[in-house]
Amino acid sequence: MTLENDTLAAVESARMRVIAQTERARTAAKDAAVMADEVRAAASTARSPGGEVSVTAQAGGAVTRVDITERGREWDARTLSSVLTDTIRKAQREAAEAAVRRLSSSVGADSPLVSSVRAQIDAQFGTDSVIENR
Repeated sequence: MTLENDTLAAVESARMRVIAQTERARTAAKDAAVMADEVRAAASTARSPGGEVSVTAQAGGAVTRVDITERGREWDARTLSSVLTDTIRKAQREAAEAAVRRLSSSVGADSPLVSSVRAQIDAQFGTDSVIENR
């Protein structure tokens, strides 16, 4: 081997490492985009204890559907309002927790990002997790 051959071999080896790193970065970027779409799409439908009210919410908190049964429509405004509020909060929290589960599966449950998102959920909805095994 000559100095020239050794140098060329080292350069080629470095080039191949860069190509491999670039491919891993592209794959990671695609995976992150898929995960972000799945987190944004996370939704949950919650029902009141008696099933009179059903609410669907997205992880970001947007309520996309509210259904009230005939029985629920017979309630006075105060009762219906209270049940709706509780059911909306439950649906929003469940959707947010679903997003956290998806995030956890991608970046790890012990990730600082997951911890930060969980803290935001607790601050917004209280510390009563709707997930048994957080």
